[in-house]
Amino acid sequence: MEHLFIKAKNNKENTLILFHGSGGRETDLLEVAAMVDSSANILALRGDVEDSGQVRFFKRDGKGHDEESLRTEGEKVAELLRDLAAEYGLDLSKAAYIGYSNGANMAAHMLLNHDIPVAGAMLMHGAYKSGQVGDVELLGKKVLMTAGARDMVATAGEAYQLKQKLELKGATVDVKLTDGGHEIVSEELMEGHLWYLRVK
Repeated sequence: MEHLFIKAKNNKENTLILFHGSGGRETDLLEVAAMVDSSANILALRGDVEDSGQVRFFKRDGKGHDEESLRTEGEKVAELLRDLAAEYGLDLSKAAYIGYSNGANMAAHMLLNHDIPVAGAMLMHGAYKSGQVGDVELLGKKVLMTAGARDMVATAGEAYQLKQKLELKGATVDVKLTDGGHEIVSEELMEGHLWYLRVK
């Protein structure tokens, strides 16, 4: 799985782990990361699956998730994060996920199924349609979810369903609704900046 690592200036220990959306690449969320915290390390991943001509973190199955692809790719991401943390000397307890669309769903899967000790996550326009929820403890983790009122790809209702799954595992979750569709809007970036001030 390809990735991009940008070391923080002044040896800051905080790290933002980026998961792009469908058809994207590892550089897509760099501007989002800069708005959230321009002084953090950046570890941006590129999805390892091609589905319908688009790069994704896992395949789709109709309108839902391909459960086997999600499970397999999630395990690969978990192993990669541990390996890269060792390679770059990162403290994952001072890291947070930022994901958009397909990437938000993979980040949600990582929270709900893998014991990676991140501090929290910013999930933009996610719709986690899988029943895969492992034996994890999310107490103390702060999650921001953003959704668009006009988003027909990942609806606000699906965001609240994911909120419930995360809260049942102990996470503190805030959902921020915008008037937009599936695109990322400036309001989300401001919310992300405010959220991260409470996380780091």
